Amino acid sequence: MTLDPETSAKITRYRPRVPPPEWEQVAGTVRMLVAASAGCSPYNVERLLHATTRLAAWCRRCGLPDDPEVWLRHETIDAFVLTGCMDLAPSSAQTYRS
Repeated sequence: MTLDPETSAKITRYRPRVPPPEWEQVAGTVRMLVAASAGCSPYNVERLLHATTRLAAWCRRCGLPDDPEVWLRHETIDAFVLTGCMDLAPSSAQTYRS
C-alpha cells in the first residue's frame, strides 16, 4: 500500500504533545503500525498515532516486548483498555479498543 504524501508526512513528523519517556524506543514501531493500518482504518491518522503511542508506552511500562504482534493481541488490548485507559470516558476507551 502506498500512502498519499500528506498522510506519510503526518506519520513521519508525528511527535506526541507530551511524549512518554518511552517515545524514542517505540517511535519507529508506532509509525510502522500506523502506516500499515492508515488506509484501512475508519480513524484519521492523528487518532491512530495517538492511540498506538499510548498502547506502545503502556506495553513497555508493563514489561512487554517491543513487538507489534504482542501489542495487538486481543488480551493485550483488553488489559490496556482496562488498566491503561482508566482516565478516559468509557466511550473513548472503547474507541481505543477498536
